[in-house]
Amino acid sequence: MDARQPTGSAADAASADGRPAHDPAAGPTTGAEVPVVAPRSRRARVLNVVKWAAAIVAVVLLVVGVARQWDEIVADFARLDAVTVTLGIVLTLVALVANMLSWRAMMAATGFHVRLAAASSIFFVGQLGKYIPGGVWSIAAQAELGRAHGLARTGSAVASLASMLVSMVTAALVGILALLLGSTDGLATFWWLGIVVVLGLVALTPPVLGRLIALAMRLLRRPPQTITLTWGGTVMSIVWSVVMWIAYGAQATVVLHAFGAHSSVLFPVATGAYAVAWLVGFLVVIAPAGLGPREAVLLLLLGSVTNPTGALALAVVSRAFMTLGDVVLAGLGAALAVRHRRRAAATTPADSLPGSPGAP
Repeated sequence: MDARQPTGSAADAASADGRPAHDPAAGPTTGAEVPVVAPRSRRARVLNVVKWAAAIVAVVLLVVGVARQWDEIVADFARLDAVTVTLGIVLTLVALVANMLSWRAMMAATGFHVRLAAASSIFFVGQLGKYIPGGVWSIAAQAELGRAHGLARTGSAVASLASMLVSMVTAALVGILALLLGSTDGLATFWWLGIVVVLGLVALTPPVLGRLIALAMRLLRRPPQTITLTWGGTVMSIVWSVVMWIAYGAQATVVLHAFGAHSSVLFPVATGAYAVAWLVGFLVVIAPAGLGPREAVLLLLLGSVTNPTGALALAVVSRAFMTLGDVVLAGLGAALAVRHRRRAAATTPADSLPGSPGAP
């Protein structure tokens, strides 16, 4: 992949769709030039149908997941005050935005500089793919959505996969460190986990992370890629990923406190448990958004700071917060996408489109 590939221009968007912006064979025109648009290919029509079908499946599964836990959600939320609910929602939104910024930083690390509005549109709408079992649907969705902003599918997929690997490794590292620090004898008993932390940090260095991405692309049967990551973009992706886990840990702490947990090590344990629970839920690919495994891990890891009722309540409430946050931010992303299409239709200059070279 050429890290210097320009993104965001109208020509790029046209070529990404496989359709020329103007047909040279059409000859000159008189008066105002009218661009000639080739009819959509059969492949493009099929991809469009698949895209809409996947979006509908994601929304249906999201609704089904909420419906399955509706009674528990109502019962647990009835025990929360307005301050706790507000803080929980705000912290969840902070975590989701930090996740988007981690993805955007990784896009920059691979050579694609995407404006904030474009990044929000691509990432938040694509995130609905995580509600489809399989674990990689959000990557496919983000790669497809990026085409509207002139991003090649492969480039978007590489950056999304890299961002996902960063989230997985930082989840493991944050989980280990938080659980060790939250236990009175954790460092003495589980000192060997320090080796895992060191290995995780090595895995996040650009040379090693690039090789891991290339391996993952081969396992996904994608064309081989030469992947070069910048240190600045990779470090910022890691930083935003850690911010995400801290925000989720704060959310979990607020909710557990409302259900009677008052341990002095509540925050580190809650942060570590949440991160590890997410990681396990993500790795169990048959579970949409980790539903089931995530709750089991929270029950196991939160036993030292709360009772099973509090752990289960956190699982239900935090999932409701996350679902609400995903829907709200996906709606924002969809609105930004509509605005982008309208601007593109109004023949906005190419160098002002989101994702263009040099765009902030």
